[in-house]
Amino acid sequence: MTLPVVIEMREEETPLSRANRLSSANGFSSFNRFLEMTSISLSGLSTGNEECIARLAKWSGADSVTLAKYASRTQSRKGTWRIGDATFGKESRPGSRFRYCPQCVVEDVETANGRPVSRPYVRPSWMCRAVLNCTDHRRPILEFPFAGRRTTDFCQFVASNLDRIRVQASEPWSDISMEMDDFIASRIRGASAEPYLDRFEAFVAIDLCDHLGRFLKGHAVTSPFVPDELRGASAREIGFHVARKGESEIRGVIASVIRRKQPKGTARFSFGVLGRWLRSNTNREEYLELVELFQDVAERNLPYGPGELCLVPVRRRYLHSVHSAGLEYGLFEERIIELLRPVGLIGKPSKAHSSTYFDAAQAHPILLAATLTLTSQEARRELGVSQGVIVKLLESGFLPRVEERTSVRGYSRIRVQDLREFQRRIFKSVVVGETSGDVLTIAKVCRATLLETPDVLSALIDGSLEKVSAPFDHEYRIDRLLFNREEIVRHFLNPRRVLGEMDGSKILKQRDAATYLKVKTATVPYLIAVGLLESQVVANPVIRRKQSVVSVTALDTFMEKFIPVSEVAAQYETHTNVALEALRKKGIVPIYDDCGTQVSRFIRRSELAEVSLDIPKRPKRNRRRSARPA
Repeated sequence: MTLPVVIEMREEETPLSRANRLSSANGFSSFNRFLEMTSISLSGLSTGNEECIARLAKWSGADSVTLAKYASRTQSRKGTWRIGDATFGKESRPGSRFRYCPQCVVEDVETANGRPVSRPYVRPSWMCRAVLNCTDHRRPILEFPFAGRRTTDFCQFVASNLDRIRVQASEPWSDISMEMDDFIASRIRGASAEPYLDRFEAFVAIDLCDHLGRFLKGHAVTSPFVPDELRGASAREIGFHVARKGESEIRGVIASVIRRKQPKGTARFSFGVLGRWLRSNTNREEYLELVELFQDVAERNLPYGPGELCLVPVRRRYLHSVHSAGLEYGLFEERIIELLRPVGLIGKPSKAHSSTYFDAAQAHPILLAATLTLTSQEARRELGVSQGVIVKLLESGFLPRVEERTSVRGYSRIRVQDLREFQRRIFKSVVVGETSGDVLTIAKVCRATLLETPDVLSALIDGSLEKVSAPFDHEYRIDRLLFNREEIVRHFLNPRRVLGEMDGSKILKQRDAATYLKVKTATVPYLIAVGLLESQVVANPVIRRKQSVVSVTALDTFMEKFIPVSEVAAQYETHTNVALEALRKKGIVPIYDDCGTQVSRFIRRSELAEVSLDIPKRPKRNRRRSARPA
């Protein structure tokens, strides 16, 4: 049966509050006494026990469904609980405390119907500590701790502390952002309108906003993602402003933080409190979508490799740092930069190599190809030649360079497949097996013919040399080629021009050319070096080496234009320095002057023909012959 005094029904009220007001309205000595007389369990009433709710409905005359709507029901998942249409974590339970908005309480007392002691009621949002502010009056919810079961009587608490509550209600409070409180209260009522956040349980959405906001504030990244009026707001308000916009906004914000920090490698970038929260919930179904979201953002913006641990083990690599690529491909970091900068995958590194990122997929074919190359030293060891010979082979084009660096030192890379093709071409017509007769190694052929290795190999490859052999264990090494002596002499030496005459003009060694010009010995090499005298390289059969020579025709052509200063001095029978001084007074200077004392100087004959030098001839001294002793 219904109790004599019926109280006003509130749409949003907890069943415990409804029972408490019914008790006060009907004059029970205490709330506990009411529960005893009606056989209603306090815990059962609070948690929405069907039997307890049915009894309360009987005594109050209210509908059971309405009474049970805002009961606090414990869930089976890690201490979660539910009130209305929202599920929260255990940290959001009210515990042993009253939570209330003083202004709401004063309004209840002053405007509601019924006995004053039974007018204030507990709103469902007050029962959740995640709600920090009253959404009706835009001011903080106050808390009053209590101990013992008797003080669960909220109506008696208000009656005993009404004067203080009135003072609290009259205190001014600055306007603050409360979007998060509005969201939580709406979730409890089942009326939220946040499409992205509503996909998650309320406690997951709350934690996301809180930790995301703390992450952004910790990295001092609020602009341009947060309006000016929210810059000083709480972390969860900032997080809510970003998270409510959805996945793409979250991705953009996190990626912006990473680009701004450009961390070394991946920490290593751990997302701070946000990362710790996500990692602690990787096994909970409610968090899987968020874990996947932040994991994917990290993988796409940080140089994580498969198997590395971010929030969960990484499945795919999207980015490399110069450092991580060096470890994976076994390449020097400077070489990676040299390879990727020309194709625009990285710019000039302004930070550490571990902070310089690039697209792993685009760089893979380039770096993989680089691992299939050899240095010139590795190639020369496979060919069995000296470093000088491998340089000649590269310069001649026999071995293509795929990489060349000259900024610091000579450096070349050779593709393995190019080296193998080169070896195949060399040994294509070589007879493999036992060798007999008079044979020469390629080094001896080069010494005998004064040719370079590429010249000899060219004759072998084009078929000019047919009697070339190699032992069974040649391993495609050039130093194991054996050339027939007679064929070498017939092909290379018989047609060669030797020292003596060239193109109908007698040629001279450089020392003899100096004698021909009547100048100091070092003069001819100097003239050749500065480009005033033309020289040629011919084979000298005596020393069996190539030698630089000068033709008489070139010497005569030079002497037609220039005359040694020493010859001018001889004409005036004076010293060379005196002649130089007289020439300078007439404005005539040598064609070069910074050459030292071991190189003779020249002047132009055309300039000398236009002047007359005032140089007194040196008188001849008569030498007395001493009388021979008798």
